[in-house]
Amino acid sequence: MADDFSLAREGSQDVAMADADSGTMAGNGANGDAGILRSVEQPSGSHNSFSFEIKPDPDSASKPPSSSPLSAKMAKPVLKKGTASTKKKPKSAKSKSSKKDSATGNGLADGNDSSDGDEIDNGPYCLCRGPDDHRWMISCDACEDWFHGECINIDKELGEKLIERFVCPNCTDGKLNYTKYKKTCSLAGCTNPARLYSKKDRSVFCCNEHCDAWWSSMIGSLPTKSASKKALEVLTQEDFMGLLASTADQGGWKIGDKPFGNLEGLWANGLPTRPDVLSEVEQAFLQGSAAERLALGNEIVQYKKMMQMLDWASQRRQSAIEAGKFTKDSCGYDYRLDVISVRHAFAAWVDSPEGQATFTTGKLDTPVEPGDGEPLTRGTCEKKRCKAHNGWYKILTSAVRNQVKETATAAAGKLEAEEVLRQEAETRFERRQLENNWVEVLD
Repeated sequence: MADDFSLAREGSQDVAMADADSGTMAGNGANGDAGILRSVEQPSGSHNSFSFEIKPDPDSASKPPSSSPLSAKMAKPVLKKGTASTKKKPKSAKSKSSKKDSATGNGLADGNDSSDGDEIDNGPYCLCRGPDDHRWMISCDACEDWFHGECINIDKELGEKLIERFVCPNCTDGKLNYTKYKKTCSLAGCTNPARLYSKKDRSVFCCNEHCDAWWSSMIGSLPTKSASKKALEVLTQEDFMGLLASTADQGGWKIGDKPFGNLEGLWANGLPTRPDVLSEVEQAFLQGSAAERLALGNEIVQYKKMMQMLDWASQRRQSAIEAGKFTKDSCGYDYRLDVISVRHAFAAWVDSPEGQATFTTGKLDTPVEPGDGEPLTRGTCEKKRCKAHNGWYKILTSAVRNQVKETATAAAGKLEAEEVLRQEAETRFERRQLENNWVEVLD
């Protein structure tokens, strides 16, 4: 049985190899590319039959046979006519992290190394329009191009630690697009960023150790008490440590607002209570400024009365509409409103008997001058959809409010100037009192 099986296998392999050679030499035959199947049956009926299938080699099936002794690598592939196509090599995707993690050496990778990490991306990148040759690169946040650190004079340590936002020279405009750097640690010689860019444990130092070192250096620069010859004039280490220890309960140190003390009761109603506080020029300035502020205050009072008169005119129009004398499209402009926004004319009307009666009763009644028409509508514009007075209430009210705002701003400016002058005069007077300087005039 074993001998029969061996003979059958050898015979089937011979037949298969012969058929494979004939199929290959046929080249373009109908069955040249098909698989080779041969079956061998044992002559004895009592034995089982065996079938064998020999599949062609994928490499040999895709390549045509060559009778030349050249190797398969030197053989030219057979191209089908009309089926050739050009496929562009896709640009490899790059990320900012991969660029920063790339090698910083200037040399190229070894040509014998076939790993993917040593492949060079031809780019172009950077100002030099060169490739990514594994030198350290940084990405521009404006144009998203990559730049060699050597080409823009930025080393790897500076770029990875202290650059918060990088903008290349091509995109830098000095206004919106520019490179932002982080603040370095306050300890001399440290190039690490300060802890100012996080919400927790903010500090001008990069770590607590550098903070302690800075304070130790500061205290060490002060003289000791034994080495100090003038203990009252020179700040010693002991004095400095005492000052630092006393700020915990007092809430810290700050610059005082009153460098020469504070003399209480120096001013009364804007005027000094002691002589020699103000000069003659300063007194004249304060008096003139106070008079101007008073005049501005009177103007604001007049503007308030103008707004009251506008409200009364609007109420009179509404009363005429409710009485059926006017419709909603009627103008209702009262001709006495011509004095609105004209201070002198309005002041003259307010001082007239009609104006005094109006502000006494708090109502804009019928004009005292004789005329035709109903009492509710006399002295008003009775046109419908009047273009000359269109939106008269809103326009006049807005104009008066703007005048009030401008006048109040001018008055506040004068008051601020007066306050500055008083503070300067008070500081000068207090300094003279503390210094106790005097000049003796000799005849």
